[in-house]
Amino acid sequence: MRKKAIDLCFVVLIFLGLLLGLAKAVFLPKEMNEYENRYAAQFQMPCLADYADGSFQDTVESALNDQTPFAQWFKKLYNTASSSLTMALLRPVLQPDRYYSLGSVQLFSDWLTYQTRELDVVGPKLEARAEMLNRLFAVYSQTEFYVYYIEKDTDINFETGERIGADGLLFSRLDLPSERLKSYEIADFSEFSEYFYQTDHHWNYRGSYRAYRELLPFLGCGDAPIEPTDTETLGDFSGSKAAGTGMEGFSEPFTVYRFDFPTMDIRRNGEPAADYGKQDENPAENGSVLSYGGFYGGDDGEVIFDTHRTDRENILLLGESYDNAVVKLLASHFGRTYAVDLRYYRDYMGKDFSMEDYLRENNISKVLLIGNIDYFISDDFALES
Repeated sequence: MRKKAIDLCFVVLIFLGLLLGLAKAVFLPKEMNEYENRYAAQFQMPCLADYADGSFQDTVESALNDQTPFAQWFKKLYNTASSSLTMALLRPVLQPDRYYSLGSVQLFSDWLTYQTRELDVVGPKLEARAEMLNRLFAVYSQTEFYVYYIEKDTDINFETGERIGADGLLFSRLDLPSERLKSYEIADFSEFSEYFYQTDHHWNYRGSYRAYRELLPFLGCGDAPIEPTDTETLGDFSGSKAAGTGMEGFSEPFTVYRFDFPTMDIRRNGEPAADYGKQDENPAENGSVLSYGGFYGGDDGEVIFDTHRTDRENILLLGESYDNAVVKLLASHFGRTYAVDLRYYRDYMGKDFSMEDYLRENNISKVLLIGNIDYFISDDFALES
């Protein structure tokens, strides 16, 4: 009898937890899943078609996973234990120059990496994107377009040293002068491990600062780069590759450069903002999870930086999360800097992005297309003239 009562209490607690999660998802949803450094799934009002094809049920499940109290804490606890055991078992057999599969990621010399892409798979998508961009360049021939392709672990096989050459294919199809095409080149694993996180898919503080120094002259800016005022390690973190694949027990130091940024006004998604990211703080001291987006700034639809330097040009960055770490540095050298992420522009700004309207209304003379291979093949970043 006592066991039945305990079992009943356990079932009731689980049911109440699910109800609490459902209520929170509907009425008080959190915006970010800080554990996995992404936007949290939220409950959507159902319609008959969504229910019939199962998408409504999937949405509810995702929202409960993100919104239920302590769900992320339990997930982190499980992943930490599981990945720590996995690493302990792998250590005795690891070789520094070999890949080891860990599900959706690979381990190469203590670095979590994604699989190298194949050019015959991504090539047609790159060629289609080049055709689309060429139409754009032709329509807005008075605007200076620049393309900055970021190489990473998907562009080179670290075991063989073979490169897929995606940037070369893309550039060969683009109708732009060679001086407006540039790759952030990664020669080998040694260079990759210097400029990219072990557990996250982004470049680290050294990697993003290198990109900023490359971009200034590339964009025709003759200013000297802003120099770091300090280097500081804020704590340990597990990045997107670790958190998103259950390897939470694999962590690394989160080290940053500090800068003395010039004064500028900032607007995020149409509203005034005190700052973009928390580059003057330690997010962990305020109870936030250390993450790339939490420190450098998240993936907003639109961020505008205004230095009020009327003698400088206005520039538009069309990119993805890689530019989060460099946009404020670049903005220090321009009049107004507009950073747009096409994945979220409509959701945040309430309208579709129009290149014609945007260039005209904001007096923009330069446009930088910046991203890794996913940016140049994903339909989310497609641009029509």
